[in-house]
Amino acid sequence: MATRAVGKKPVAKKAPVKKVVKKAPVKKVIKKAPPKKVIKKAAPKKKAAPRAVSSNSGGYPSFTSTTEAWKPFSNISGGGNKGPSQKFEVADFSNPALQIARDPAFYAAAAATRLTSKQNYVIDDGLTNLERKQRKTIPTFLTGSAKSQADASAIRDDVVAEEFAFGLDADNFQLLFISVFGLLTLVGCLSGALEL
Repeated sequence: MATRAVGKKPVAKKAPVKKVVKKAPVKKVIKKAPPKKVIKKAAPKKKAAPRAVSSNSGGYPSFTSTTEAWKPFSNISGGGNKGPSQKFEVADFSNPALQIARDPAFYAAAAATRLTSKQNYVIDDGLTNLERKQRKTIPTFLTGSAKSQADASAIRDDVVAEEFAFGLDADNFQLLFISVFGLLTLVGCLSGALEL
């Protein structure tokens, strides 16, 4: 038997599928006008006024000109010194039957007898009243600290405490001096008449 070659039908090739690509819309390019350059004109420089220098400051920085012009309470008036509209009277609770007539001359004479210059210096020697009495009466029988070792010939009687104004001693007069002139200095500085 004769064999026949059986041929296969050739398969038809399909055409490749074309992909459709959408094109983006073309953007219209609008050219912008170039920005205008703004040139700022320099402001005219103000010349600084020279600072007023106080003659008392000697050329150094001072707050005197600003503090003298600052018067926050200038519009407030105290209205002067006026007495109270109603006088306040202190009640007298003393018993008139117990009051005595006082003689001013008697009290003035008594005040004249008071001497401020005589000062009484009390020195505590650590002795009892009995030992002080025995030191005067029988000093030879005392022993220890009760026996006086003081040399009476070495005691000076020419040293006198100096009396200051108002009958004050040295310490109190010094305190009064410091207080008064400290107060005057403070008032002078606060008023502006005195600069330290």
